[in-house]
Amino acid sequence: MLHPIELRQITFYVVRQLMEYSKKFFVELLRTRSPFYYIKYQEAHASGSLKARQEEELILQRNITKKEADVLMNKLIACFENKQLQQMLQVAEKLKYYCDSKPKRIMPDKDTYLHEILVKIRKGFYDLNRLNKNQVFCEQHKRIYVSFGYPVSREPSTDSVIKQFKNVYLDHKKQIELFEKRLRQAETNDQLCWCYHELSRYHLEMKKYELAGVYSRKCIQESTKDEGHPEWHINALMLLVRINIQQHNKNDARSELMEACGIANLLQDTNLKEYLEKCLEVVETIEFDDLFGPKMLEKREQKMLSMMSTAKMKDEFAHLLRMMAAMPASRRLTVMPGVRMEDDEKRRKSRMQSIIPGNEREDQSAVKKKISNSKGVGFMELVQYHV
Repeated sequence: MLHPIELRQITFYVVRQLMEYSKKFFVELLRTRSPFYYIKYQEAHASGSLKARQEEELILQRNITKKEADVLMNKLIACFENKQLQQMLQVAEKLKYYCDSKPKRIMPDKDTYLHEILVKIRKGFYDLNRLNKNQVFCEQHKRIYVSFGYPVSREPSTDSVIKQFKNVYLDHKKQIELFEKRLRQAETNDQLCWCYHELSRYHLEMKKYELAGVYSRKCIQESTKDEGHPEWHINALMLLVRINIQQHNKNDARSELMEACGIANLLQDTNLKEYLEKCLEVVETIEFDDLFGPKMLEKREQKMLSMMSTAKMKDEFAHLLRMMAAMPASRRLTVMPGVRMEDDEKRRKSRMQSIIPGNEREDQSAVKKKISNSKGVGFMELVQYHV
């Protein structure tokens, strides 16, 4: 056992060594941070003329930043007034990137620009739901078909709404990653609705209907809150209608349109109500036959049959169509150019009964020619596998 005096001396020595080491380490830390402290020292002891020059430079930077932001904002407003949604979205992205790149000190009214971007985007999508009363009946239906993503025979090039649904060459995966990041950083209800709406729209372009529907309902959920906007509710409902139409689901599309009609009544927007009523008419009359499918070919055959002038020609043509239907798809003459029919059911292999033991023989008519692996799809798959 140590004597208490010896124990006290050892403790005093250890504490003294620790204090010396801590002082040494603190000096090293200050030496590494000396540029920072030197700058702070200069700021604290700056002269009045230096502060005045710094203030002038800050004001100049703010003026330049404001002018550049105003140029983009004027372009955004011009595209919005001309109802050019695609160009407006491009300008909005540029202005958003510009605002994000500037600090609050140089751009103090950054939140005002960001709020204006969201307002214009929200109203831009909302204004797509409109009718042109100068158009004829079929042109109005074509506009609705294109907004639903339904294929039409020929898209008119002069329609101001159909132009906004033209394919834009975007990397949808990158856009989805961008808006997922913005969704994590969103602070206001408007930002959340915008991110959910864009995520739903891009997933719809990639044919991911389940995810698109989830994000649309998230947008509806946010828009129905106290601080939400009914325009986002309408925009999300129209996305859901488009999703249901592309999945050949009439009933859900009809229910979404009825809900949108109720919101239009609350907003007292007669133009929107007329558009939604026209959409309901289109949904009731729309047919979900596969493009160039069997039903389309049957309709084509019936139209060709009705063009025959005499009863004898009709009978001969009907007999020809029946003979064509009995032939295999590879030997059948199609009535629609560019369409290639395939047999839906494979032929069953007929087996012959024999008292001679051995392998069962197959009917020669059921044996199909094997595709050589030295060429064609099988050869390409083999090359890709080895590469």
